[in-house]
Amino acid sequence: MVVSPVDNSLLDPAYLKGIEDYSLLARVVVDGAMPGIHRSLRQGRGNEFFQYRPYENGEDLKVVDWRVFAKRDELVAKTFQEDTNFTLYLVMDASDSMGYQGKRASCTKLRYASMLAACFAYLAHRQGDRFGLFAYSDEIRHWIRPKSGSGHLNRLLTAIGSLEPAGRNDHERLWDRLAAGLPGRTMVVFLSDFLEAEDTLSERLRFSLSSRYECLCLQVLDPDEEDLPQAEAVRFAEMEGEREISSSPPAILDKYQEDMSQFVENLRGKLASVSAEFESLRTDRDLGHALRRFLGARNRKT
Repeated sequence: MVVSPVDNSLLDPAYLKGIEDYSLLARVVVDGAMPGIHRSLRQGRGNEFFQYRPYENGEDLKVVDWRVFAKRDELVAKTFQEDTNFTLYLVMDASDSMGYQGKRASCTKLRYASMLAACFAYLAHRQGDRFGLFAYSDEIRHWIRPKSGSGHLNRLLTAIGSLEPAGRNDHERLWDRLAAGLPGRTMVVFLSDFLEAEDTLSERLRFSLSSRYECLCLQVLDPDEEDLPQAEAVRFAEMEGEREISSSPPAILDKYQEDMSQFVENLRGKLASVSAEFESLRTDRDLGHALRRFLGARNRKT
């Protein structure tokens, strides 16, 4: 894996929210903000030709197909699919709570998670992996089984772009359905705010105890959820229910931040007990850290 210097301006959610086409967005981030990211797909006996892709400056010239260059005067690289395929499964929480957006954030939590998911899928496609999508709230919204190829990528990105926050999450029931059919040698990336089911979710992720699987849990939070809105008085409304309560943020700030910090640490510990990695992200920060965590986890799996 080669990683060139990062252009942070192209990773800013305030900039990316204006790009509605997720295929274009993923290319802007991966090819524009983080150029040179690639995996040297193994070649030789036991590996079959997968696809052509544009040659990137700095790559080993051994990957160039010189016959294509002779015919079309174009540098293209050959990629090969390994005998033991690697699979990426993107799991997205699309419940009502993921629709929240405070004044300091440029997008909703679901939009932020969708931008990340699109980039992860594009990276998987670039690296010759199979990739799939499981998006849900109180019902399955999209279940796209893992495959590879450009057509499959377009289908998956279209599905991501169609997601709207709705309904309560039903982690327990729907995760049981997904986990029962996970293919071998799979990396699962779970994008959620994790504000529900923190006491039971780790049981659903016990598959990550197996050496066949890797699970990366990315918590997506709005800044308001981490340190409360900056106001004298606010009304708190349950995002997946009907309860409301009024309070003054300055009066409860210290206790709220203490409780929130404890909640995140407890969640981290419970997920670690089943060998699931965890990272908490804020929607007012660029995508770079999450992309690096994803690439690090993928490299360890392969």
